[in-house]
Amino acid sequence: MTTLELGRAGEDLAADHLVACGWQIVERNLRLEHGELDIVALARTTLVFVEVKTRRSFVTGVPQAAVTPAKLRRLRRLAGEYLMERSTPHRDVRIDVIAVHAHLDGVFSLEHLEGVH
Repeated sequence: MTTLELGRAGEDLAADHLVACGWQIVERNLRLEHGELDIVALARTTLVFVEVKTRRSFVTGVPQAAVTPAKLRRLRRLAGEYLMERSTPHRDVRIDVIAVHAHLDGVFSLEHLEGVH
């Protein structure tokens, strides 16, 4: 599995997880002027911008460690750009991270971190 395929598999797993939790997927892999949002979803009345990080090993750290303060700043800017361009009905907004680990035996595990600051 290539890195691109691994990333897609992780995003598919994350989207399936959110739908199983009763969330509505609004957008996936949305390209904006200054970057890309992995998943935009509605959790009841909260519009959630979800960053998905998928890794095969923890040599470079756990997947969620790739969401650095600089990455969070970029995600906030992208969320603002999204909100300026679209009118998805919502009451609250937040950023979540879904960390996906692809184990050597082909099994995937997932950790959903809500309200990452």
